[in-house]
Amino acid sequence: MSDSDLRKTIIELERSLDRERALQDAIRRVALRSLAVVSAKVPALEGAVRDLTRAIESDPGDTAWLDRLSGQLADAVRSSDQREDLADGILAVVQRGLLGFEFLDPELEALTRAADRRDKAEIERTLTRLFSVMHDKCEQAMTEREELTEVVGEIWHRLEDVDTALSEDEARGQRARESVSELHAGISGDVEHIKGRVVDVEDLATLRTEVTRGLDRMVERVTTFRNEQEDELQVVQERNRLLRSKGRSLEGQVQALRNRLEQARAEASRDSLTGLPNRMAFEQRLEQLPAELEKSGAASLLVWDIDHFKTINDEYGHTAGDKVLRAVAEILAEGVREPDFVARYGGEEFVMIIHREPDAAYSQANTIRDAVDRLIVRSGKTRLKVTISAGLAGIDPAAAPEAIFDAADHALLQAKKRGRDRIERAGD
Repeated sequence: MSDSDLRKTIIELERSLDRERALQDAIRRVALRSLAVVSAKVPALEGAVRDLTRAIESDPGDTAWLDRLSGQLADAVRSSDQREDLADGILAVVQRGLLGFEFLDPELEALTRAADRRDKAEIERTLTRLFSVMHDKCEQAMTEREELTEVVGEIWHRLEDVDTALSEDEARGQRARESVSELHAGISGDVEHIKGRVVDVEDLATLRTEVTRGLDRMVERVTTFRNEQEDELQVVQERNRLLRSKGRSLEGQVQALRNRLEQARAEASRDSLTGLPNRMAFEQRLEQLPAELEKSGAASLLVWDIDHFKTINDEYGHTAGDKVLRAVAEILAEGVREPDFVARYGGEEFVMIIHREPDAAYSQANTIRDAVDRLIVRSGKTRLKVTISAGLAGIDPAAAPEAIFDAADHALLQAKKRGRDRIERAGD
């Protein structure tokens, strides 16, 4: 890659970083201002709002439309005396404010459907998932931006070394040209002097002496020139050796940065609380399912939800809630084997892909549910009883992933309505 191409690449990377910073500032600002209203009016989201606010809070940028959004949120609070009207106003502002972020489109569509049905529980669950997606995207983008910034800094540093070396080479080249000119002029002068003495001197011994002196001066000039060039050559060789060493060092640093970036991406796809894959990892896996089904032949999707989890948080605190989440996640993970998959979807929701027909998957899921039913989580002196519900849908490779998830999610709502601690199948 030429120097000009490398410079263009660096400039493009910096522009990309600037665009990423602007996008992240916008996301954080709208999220924080929406959260301030939603957290006060939707108690079920208190824990998720608190965690998300702490994760994405940063200095906001100056974005006029976000200021208008903030004003709209405030107006929604001031202008409504009815809780239902207030909720509608808040939802409308959140929906308008988050339009344009393509990765949020599925959740915004789900939020719109839930709002149209006036389904409070579904609205709360959808908002929780929406904020979870925003949190994951912000963390991923910030990590990649930091790694990219470090790489760009290293490249600029090495590029400065190359610029310095090129400047030094140019200066040495000019000095070499001047030295050659001086050598040529000196030798020419010595030759002309010898010619003159050959004509003027008649004595053979004197002539021999004059010629010898002239030749000695030429030899001395050549020797001096050669020594100077050898000194310059040694300096260049040493400098090139250092550049090569730095180049190898840069290769190692870039590889280390690349490894860290890959690690950061892996961490970005894992839930920090439970250690399970997160929603982003699940969505990637869901996209890969058609190819996987060519080998396994059948698969089923389950959407799990811990029963009465809000009550656990409200009565025993978020520390107890976190213990429950980790304990349930462990049971879910133990209940599957490769190539099955389980992830934390957001809040108290989990998703699972079982590579079996729905009937067999239903039996396996009930075994998992029974294991959770036997679970006891200690919170101080209190022993917490935990149950879990799920919705199950068979996976059709020809169906859209969103449709498959919606079917399982709807079955989960039926399980909740029919008493919880149960598994419902889509279509039953």
